Amino acid sequence: MNNQAANILRENTGTSGLVESARAAVALLAEHDIPHLIVGGLAVQEHGYPCVATDLVEIVVPDVLEAVEFLTASVTGPFFRVLKLQDRVEDRSNGVVIDLLPAGKVLKRGCKIPFPWPEKVTEQLQIVSLEELLALKLDSWAGSPLRRLKDKADVVELITRRKLPRDLAVNPAIRALYTETWDALKNEK
Repeated sequence: MNNQAANILRENTGTSGLVESARAAVALLAEHDIPHLIVGGLAVQEHGYPCVATDLVEIVVPDVLEAVEFLTASVTGPFFRVLKLQDRVEDRSNGVVIDLLPAGKVLKRGCKIPFPWPEKVTEQLQIVSLEELLALKLDSWAGSPLRRLKDKADVVELITRRKLPRDLAVNPAIRALYTETWDALKNEK
């Protein structure tokens, strides 16, 4: 992971297990030629907002069920299936949960932004682009404004900390929400 502030945060809060679990998962995925993208809290951290993410890693893959099969194939391996959730595995060593998200599909009915298609098969963590992350976060918030308030807060912090431009090339389906957020921040100064 490249963001120094995020590394320090993870060390000081005891959440380095997130990265360890993510690395173990993507290494297994790479062994089976499955590309991936990291979204969620780890991606937010790596893009410049060192928010606390404690026990959940979100990974986009082309085929969720195939990825779960490979991650949990070994009875003594690092991951086991979480009962009743076909898209979730848990790391035996530290309890970190990994949600596998379907590339090309939206989070839930009513959302507009599909998860991007990962292209690269590698053991290195592939972080979603900033523009895609912002679009996913705003779309998630718009679909559940109270339950997903942290997603909106992540966008606000990224805009502020990174001094992002108003005309950033976010997905057109969510552009109005981005500019509305950017304008509101500008007006609060």
